[in-house]
Parts: sequence; structure tokens; C-alpha cells
Amino acid sequence: MKGKELLSPFFGFIALICSFVTIACLFLNTWLPFGIFLLISLITFGIFIRFRSIELKNLFTSRQFRYGLNVAVSLIGIIGIALFINIIVSQNIDKSIDITKFRHYSISAQSKQILKNLDQEINVIAFFKDTNPERSLVQEQLEAYQRESKLINVVFNNPELQIASTEKYDIRIDGTTVFDSGDRFEKVTIVNEQAFTTAILKLIQDLTQKVYFLTGHGEHGIDGSSNFRYSQVKTELEKVNYSVHQLSLLKETRVPDDCDVLVIAGPKNPINTQELRMIDRYLKNNGKLLLLLDPSIKSVDDIHSGLVKLMQKWGVKIGNDLVIDRQHFYVFSEGSIGLNLNFIYHEITQHYVNETIPFIYCRSVSPSDENKDKLSVKTILQTKSAVGISWAETERDQDGTFSSNGFTPNTDLPGPVSVGVLVEKDNTEIRSDTETTPTRIVVIGDSDFATDAIFATDNPDVPAYAPFISSIINWLSYDEELIVVDKPNPKSEILRMMNDNQERVVQVISVFLLPILIFIAGLVVWWYRREGGT
Repeated sequence: MKGKELLSPFFGFIALICSFVTIACLFLNTWLPFGIFLLISLITFGIFIRFRSIELKNLFTSRQFRYGLNVAVSLIGIIGIALFINIIVSQNIDKSIDITKFRHYSISAQSKQILKNLDQEINVIAFFKDTNPERSLVQEQLEAYQRESKLINVVFNNPELQIASTEKYDIRIDGTTVFDSGDRFEKVTIVNEQAFTTAILKLIQDLTQKVYFLTGHGEHGIDGSSNFRYSQVKTELEKVNYSVHQLSLLKETRVPDDCDVLVIAGPKNPINTQELRMIDRYLKNNGKLLLLLDPSIKSVDDIHSGLVKLMQKWGVKIGNDLVIDRQHFYVFSEGSIGLNLNFIYHEITQHYVNETIPFIYCRSVSPSDENKDKLSVKTILQTKSAVGISWAETERDQDGTFSSNGFTPNTDLPGPVSVGVLVEKDNTEIRSDTETTPTRIVVIGDSDFATDAIFATDNPDVPAYAPFISSIINWLSYDEELIVVDKPNPKSEILRMMNDNQERVVQVISVFLLPILIFIAGLVVWWYRREGGT
């Protein structure tokens, strides 16, 4: 009997240690050690119970145990009542209090006012896969909209499972939110309050922005069935409620006042001086321009020198060259070569960073130092390969075609080569009491990537995405910014996320190490008192 009393603490200690190790293995997903230590824990704990059966029996029949049991039952009862009250209140009172510093779970006063004046039902269909990390954030934001107006109905669809709904709204990007008023709908791919409220505002105010495509110089047309036209681009823009028109400045004295975005898509002939002046005046008056300019393949002199000089004033350097990448490219059946470019992360390109769109016969387009104190010019497209593998060829053969002698240092532009830039004008010159938005420009050294021939390709290795044009137009027209949401910016206080190894270390320390240290401290105190210490 004496031996059992001496051995029982040992088995109890082993059982406790193995229990902590078992829990740690569970968090670390190491199943073989988990099974071994679980078995040892059960065996040693059973031996401990067997050796201490008399003491345990006396414990369960003691007055202290009855008092403790009464306290535990009372505590469980109080917690149960609190949970019951919480369930009843949450089901009958839809009210929440946002105590976060940056009001993550509430919407701004501007959005609340718009929802308060809502007089028609709006169905919100959020197309998010279950694995999309932004799904929970969107759900919280849309629930805040529902709390402010009973006319907002929210449904979450998995684009891979709800096929009919996905096809109805032509959903191509996971993370798209659709706002449907019945006769019209708006699609939003940006997850923030400003984009959501803007979509609602466009529906209730029937806001339609106009996009003009310049004609008269051999540009890609927006009507007809030719493979070199932009009819699918027109269709895409009309799907998101843009009004699309053609514009000939040869018949005008100025760019129309209702022009929200001017598109110049692959002109084959020079734009005359008078037209360039009208475009320049339009940009100076806070206009928005998308310029898609192909290289001069068979002419040594750049036939678009007027446009090149105009863009130089806006901080954009357009090269008279041909961009080559010997590693990342596609070869089409007719011999054309399409570059697989790198999308630099931006609001325009955020959904295409991991996608591939073939850009055929590109010229370099890069930021320059012109007016850099008043302009923000950034690269959004560039070649993927480095020096010697990608470059902008400037040398030409006698017939005017570009040379095929490879990269020439100090002559050709080394890679990675920029082929697409965006320009934003400093908005400090815009009066705060006006609705005018600053000038925005996007310049890309290719126009073929947006033609019907590319969009309609059947080659599964060369996917093309018409919405890329919509993303550009949305950004140019400030389409997501019809209201300005007055909320603090939390970017400066974003916490750095832990990696998997760091998470495991925290789990082991909190679940295993700290309890062991506490147990050892208690064991030391017990031993000290047992030996007669105070």
C-alpha cells in the first residue's frame, strides 16, 4: 500500500505531461505521436486512479466537494441564462455596436443617407467561392447595409455551383458583387464601401457615362463583325451601363463636353495638328484618355510623332521600337507573336496579376521626367524577362523593318521593358467645391489585345479577358468614386501576418509550454510545503 502511494504521483505526473504533449501534437497535425502519447496518457491516468481510489472516493464524498459542486452548478446556470437571453435578443433585435477604431463593421453617414432615401428594392448577389479570403469581409459590410435598409436583399452564390446565376450576370471573376434593381444591374469587383454605395447610387439615379472612340485614322471600329474591331469591347462596356459612341474630330471643333472617357485605339494614320490641339485642351480640362498605340512596323519615322509629343507633356515616353521577349510569348497560327506581360499590381490590374493576355507587336511606353512634380506616372505592364532576354528593339533593316540581330547593349532598351503606364494629375489644383475630377490617362503600346480576334480565340493556352478594358475605363472615369466615403484609413496600422511556423510556435508555447511551467511551479511549492517549508 505504501508503495502505491509513492508511485501514484509519478504516474499522475506522467499522465499530465503526456496530455499536454498530446494536445500539442493535435495542433501540429502530427498524428502518429498524437496516438502514442494519447495511449500513454490514458494508461498512466488509469493507473493513477487505481492507486488513489480511496482518496478519490473520500474527495467526492467530502463537504468541500459538495460546496464546490454547488458553486459549479450555480455558475453553469448563470452562464446558461445569459446565453439564453443573448439568443433571444439577437433574434429579435437587429442592432450592433461597432467599437473598432476604424469602424470596420459600420458604414459612413453618406452611405446611410443614400440607403435612407432608397425607394426601390435592390438585390445584392455576391459571387464568392468558399475559399475566397474576402468573403467574410464582404458579408460583414453587406450585413451593415441590410441593417440600414430593409430594401437591400443579400445572397451569396458560389460561381462554380450556381451556374445559371453566374451565366445570367456574365461573372468571370471570383469576388464579383452584383447590385440588381430589376431592370438594370451594376457589377463591382472592388471590396469596399465606396464601390458598393457608388453601385447603388448609379442604379437609383440612372447614371450613365459616355465613352467615345476616336475614328478617322484607321482605328479599330466598335461596330461590324471584322476580327480587328472592338465590338466585344463595346458589348462589355454596355453591360456595365456605359454609353459607347464613335467620334470624328474632323467634324468637330472640340471634344464633346459629355465625353467621360476618350479612347484612341490603334490609329493607322497620323492625327492632324488641329485634332491634337483639341485632345490636349480636353486633357487640360481634366479629361480622361485611353491611348492604345501600336509600333510603326515598316516605317523608320514614327507616323504618330504628334501623339508621342503630346504624351511627353503628360509624363509618358513612347518609344519608336518593338518590344521582344524570347521567353514569355505565344505564336499564333498566322505567325503573329503575342507577349505574355507582367501586370504590376494596381486597382486596374488587381484581377489580372496571375492571368495571361497576349499583347501583339508592342512598343515601349514608360514614365518620363516631364512634369513629374505635378503628375503621378506609374508602370502597370512590363515584360517578364530581364536584360538580354527581353528588350525594345530600335535598330531597323534597310526596308524599315525591325532588325533581328538580337539585343544590342547601349542601343536597344534593356528589359524588363515597360509597355503600359497610367497618369494621374495632381488634384491640388482642383477646387474642392466642384464635381470635377483630375485628369487620368492610360497608355499601352499595343491595341490588338482588345480586338475581337483575340477575345474570340479558341486556344485554351491563350485566354483573353474583355473585362480588362472595362477595368481601365472604370478607373479612368472614377466609376467607383461617385461618392467620397469619409472613413479613417487603417493602412498605417495593419498588423503583419504570421507564417505557418510562427503560428505553430505560438500554439506550442501557449498550449504546452506555459501550462507545464505553471505545473512545475505548483509542484515545487507543493514539495517545499511537504518538506515543512512555509
